[in-house]
Amino acid sequence: MQTDVMNFTVEELDELCRLYMDCKLSVLEEKELEYVLSHTSMTSQAIEEVRNLMRIQGRPPRSFQPDNVRRSWNWRLFSGIAASVAVMLSVAFYFISPQDSLHSPDSDAVYIAAYSNGQRLSGREAEVSTTMAMAKADSLMNYAYLVEHANMQKANEIISETFNK
Repeated sequence: MQTDVMNFTVEELDELCRLYMDCKLSVLEEKELEYVLSHTSMTSQAIEEVRNLMRIQGRPPRSFQPDNVRRSWNWRLFSGIAASVAVMLSVAFYFISPQDSLHSPDSDAVYIAAYSNGQRLSGREAEVSTTMAMAKADSLMNYAYLVEHANMQKANEIISETFNK
């Protein structure tokens, strides 16, 4: 007789799974069954069906996996070294390169980038699109201010009428 988590047998788990499928378990019992099924390696047709219904993924993880841990550690070490080298190169480039080459000759100019339907707009189109969007936003803010102001006036009138009566 095979036993596992909390000394359940396959037959006992099968019976609990049948009760689950017949909707005869309480919510707490269903949660406990979900916990047991996610931590046991026992299997049967009923157990697998309930695992699928509860969306329990696969088998419980093994407690010791030296191959995966070793591969993971090597990958983390490699990615850490690569990130460190990238940071050092970018800092070195910043300090070695002349500062004038990093800026455009016309340092007061504003660079505008805009996209429409997933396509990048050219310089003039981007400027026009951005100007229109800013005008729409200003118009919306002004409208919101006017609506708020009108509602505040109405509220003040209602309050003053209430106190005058």
